[in-house]
Amino acid sequence: MPLRRIAIAQHCFPQSLTQSLLPVAQSGAAGIEIDARDGLKPTELSETGRRQLLHRLRELNLSVASLAFPTRGSLQEPMRLDERISAVKKVMQFAYQLKAGIVTVRLGTIPTEQESEDFSGLLEILNDLARFGNREGVTVALTPGRDSAERVAQLLSSVTEGPIGVNFDPAVQVMSGHDPASAVAPLHNFLAHVQVRDAVSDIDGLGVEVAVGRGEVVWDELLALIDETGYRGWFSIDRVGGDDRAGDAARAVSYLKQVSRV
Repeated sequence: MPLRRIAIAQHCFPQSLTQSLLPVAQSGAAGIEIDARDGLKPTELSETGRRQLLHRLRELNLSVASLAFPTRGSLQEPMRLDERISAVKKVMQFAYQLKAGIVTVRLGTIPTEQESEDFSGLLEILNDLARFGNREGVTVALTPGRDSAERVAQLLSSVTEGPIGVNFDPAVQVMSGHDPASAVAPLHNFLAHVQVRDAVSDIDGLGVEVAVGRGEVVWDELLALIDETGYRGWFSIDRVGGDDRAGDAARAVSYLKQVSRV
């Protein structure tokens, strides 16, 4: 069984990034996912600050697993499109400086008609980001919305200019009415990052996020399927809601390790 690299998302903690590093290390995690929008922006860290951050990470035996950059609009939304793509590229360069190889970005809804201008426009954007990432040594990992895993795989199979991947979030699968385990096979060639979240579905088909291990995700089955794909990347724990996000994240580290031993 492979040794899983477990990280915790920065925004699970109420403190600043530097103050969050110690509790991350104490939880038993090996890395942190930095919030590059509301946590630590590329423009807020000087060269000296970057060296100090990397030094502190080394002291605690931590790594930067990934940078999360939740754009306000979908990637292909016309309003402020150039500004949005430019911001993603700056975060990709920032990720390289922090020795992280992954930037997670929300994909949004895939246009229905493959021959439409909207679809070709989205594909052009993805090829642009893939080409840029290939040059910078950083891969964009897209978090799908409600689209099926098969449809996401079909889209990414059309990207030809460089590597691009999926940020696999099982909670999104549950809340979209999909089975997370069934989604692994269609996406196995594109797994670039795993977001560890859990959820339960509700009667209106939307679903609610819950603490890891308390939802509908069958973690032992899901982790085994991910292992079979050969994925050796990061498993980044995130907790969007709840009254004790830091505590839930720390408990999720222990839960994942326990499941891995079963």
